[in-house]
Amino acid sequence: GILMFSPDYRSISAGWVYLVMSGLVMLFFLTPTYRNSLVGIPKNISKGLIAGFGVAFGFIFISKIAPGLSLLTPSLPFSLADNVRGIVIIAIAPVMELALFRIGITNLLITTYGISFGKANLIQGTFFTVYHFFAYGIVLGGLNTLTELFGAVGAISGSLIMALLFAILMGYFVNKYKSAMPEVISHPIINGILFFTVLSAGSFFSIG
Repeated sequence: GILMFSPDYRSISAGWVYLVMSGLVMLFFLTPTYRNSLVGIPKNISKGLIAGFGVAFGFIFISKIAPGLSLLTPSLPFSLADNVRGIVIIAIAPVMELALFRIGITNLLITTYGISFGKANLIQGTFFTVYHFFAYGIVLGGLNTLTELFGAVGAISGSLIMALLFAILMGYFVNKYKSAMPEVISHPIINGILFFTVLSAGSFFSIG
């Protein structure tokens, strides 16, 4: 298949993606306007819970009836123990992605560039999707031609579409309720179910 190059190579690539994302999150936290605009989890708790559980189980239901539209688990270095991978995938990654995309990039586009929320939400969703292209372990250096690149994208196109949909929905609910609760609930649930499903299957890659 088009994605059958070294799993170690793919996991190292995803590791660099997480490292860069961590740096970007830290830069946002050093910006006063970002800190002042942080979304508070305590706000609209009940509405946030309903939205979070609704999105989580909606995505799980879709993945059951249409496996091609299932989100994937990100690649992580094989040197990490399963419990460490679980912590990264279920707890750390969702919080970092919330901070970087739904709050950081969205707030930057609105406050600095005067972009409307609708456009900013679509842009952060696009960045989130591109990020997942690499987080899923696809390494451009392992693709020799544009045909291979298009093949790689095609192989996970359903998952990328769902990643974009998830990002836009989370951006909408986080902004609507001025609360991080929708993503704090939905993202770990989705990632957790994916993690344990893949763990029980004995492989951390749903593609290859």
